[in-house]
Amino acid sequence: MTYSDSLRIFQFDDFEADVRSGELRKHGIKVALQEQPFQVLAVLLERTGELVRREELRQQVWPQDTYVEFDHALNTAVKKIRIALGDDATAPRYIETIPKRGYRFVGAVKAPDDPQESEGKSLEAETPHKRRWWPAITSAAALAVTLLGLLSLSGMRRRTNTHDATNKRIMLAVLPLEDWSDDARHALLCDGLTQELIMQAGRADPGRLAVVPRATSLPYRHTTKTVAEVAHELHADYLVEGNLRSDARHLRVTVELIRVSDETRVWGDDFNRETGDSLALESEIAASITGKLKSILFPQSMAER
Repeated sequence: MTYSDSLRIFQFDDFEADVRSGELRKHGIKVALQEQPFQVLAVLLERTGELVRREELRQQVWPQDTYVEFDHALNTAVKKIRIALGDDATAPRYIETIPKRGYRFVGAVKAPDDPQESEGKSLEAETPHKRRWWPAITSAAALAVTLLGLLSLSGMRRRTNTHDATNKRIMLAVLPLEDWSDDARHALLCDGLTQELIMQAGRADPGRLAVVPRATSLPYRHTTKTVAEVAHELHADYLVEGNLRSDARHLRVTVELIRVSDETRVWGDDFNRETGDSLALESEIAASITGKLKSILFPQSMAER
């Protein structure tokens, strides 16, 4: 059976790969992964623990009438899978490379049965005696559920209010800052500043502000997708994007906050600093940006202080 014929959801660690919808999720949140890398992942998951040869992947994922540089395309697909999973090629938790031969999925995978198959097996296993009493049991169960629902209505309302409050958290996605400088060393500074901003924004107001993890937003470095596409895939209400420029002595970090609902730039600013201690720069600039974000997203609470 190929991946396209399966209705299963593969679960491993905090991830689940829904083969039917073509989605990879972590803690229930969709992780960005393009179609071909997902197809490669699905094939590997179908044959967990087995060596899947490169030629087999070519036959299953790349149509015969598609003209691509296959080796480069496959290597790129595996690299994107590793980024999405936070995997390391030198010490793999999920994707192991078998040099010149292929790949193997080495993680512990739980592959639930197809729900329809499971239901069919369950019905077949029932004895005639059980089937005869099933309508009465079903009616009694339905009545019990109805009574319990009526008796606990007030409690359910209180829980619903709490749930609604949780759901009202703003989801913020910080996209990787782009390095527009001529100094290759600043690429590391961009990565560090992105990570620091995610960490500080995540601690700013956890009850009202949720931040997309770095591993989930990392694949959107240099993305050509629209604001609406990125926000939809990350389930974000706001996006933060920016860039870094420099000369011999100075750095300028430009940041914008974009509201997804109408794709409006609601705030933007430049942060100018002299070059120096990278860690101190990351912490200081991230703190300044986080303060600005809080004042924009939660103006009432800031005014009450």
